[in-house]
Amino acid sequence: MDLRSLRYFCAAAEAGSLTAAAERCHVAQPSISNAVAQLEQEFALRLFSRGKKGVTLTPDGEAFYQEAVRLLGNAGEMEQRFKRVERPRLSVGIDSSLASRDSGYLLQLTAGRLQDYRLQVRTQPTQPADLWLLSERQVPEGYHFIALLEQEYRLLLPRGWSLNQPLELEQATRYPWIDRLDCELRSAFLERLPELADHASLQVDTEDLALSLVQHRQGATVMAVSDDIDLLSPAVDSHSLRGLVPETLRHRQLGLAYRAELKDSVVAAFG
Repeated sequence: MDLRSLRYFCAAAEAGSLTAAAERCHVAQPSISNAVAQLEQEFALRLFSRGKKGVTLTPDGEAFYQEAVRLLGNAGEMEQRFKRVERPRLSVGIDSSLASRDSGYLLQLTAGRLQDYRLQVRTQPTQPADLWLLSERQVPEGYHFIALLEQEYRLLLPRGWSLNQPLELEQATRYPWIDRLDCELRSAFLERLPELADHASLQVDTEDLALSLVQHRQGATVMAVSDDIDLLSPAVDSHSLRGLVPETLRHRQLGLAYRAELKDSVVAAFG
């Protein structure tokens, strides 16, 4: 006995016809006949009385039908409860310039809002991604953007390295400079202070490495940070660049870029 045979039998009992049951189940009529014959043989029962106008349940067939309906109902409930539904997949690209602490935070927010999807996350994927975690200034053409985190560019120095107040950015040239090649505003900063390029003692290509070097007292740098920088890096002092650089350079938005065709799903998830 299998569930399919029971479904075919119940369809015949409810339709009163093997032919009608076949149409209802979208199978050939012999499939219904064979299923009924197998059940009758397996249980040594006569389930139907057959006539010119169709089939009717025998007394044994009526009792068998009631049990079959109950069993199929339980099977359906079990399937709904335990069967895993394959979630649709979305590819997520993370820009390589994004610090791991920022990409982790953004990915946590994204995964929490898009729980109906299975996310495949790659740094700098070779194929165009459905979603990107990046800065608003880096959004690819054809994508929309939702801001999830605001950051401020600040001057970072090892704790205890003194600077006069009010701050003059040129003071930073007194200390070894860590030149961040991955910084999206590197050219803009160097345009305002071109001497920094010649003064750099170290060139690095990731934000994580630059922050680690500042923590280990290897130099100073400029970096976009969140308001929890003091908690994350107790060995680092940060100084505001207010009044030293244009406001357009002092802030950045990090968030989620998504394809236009995903707008309804993403907007519904993020509100």
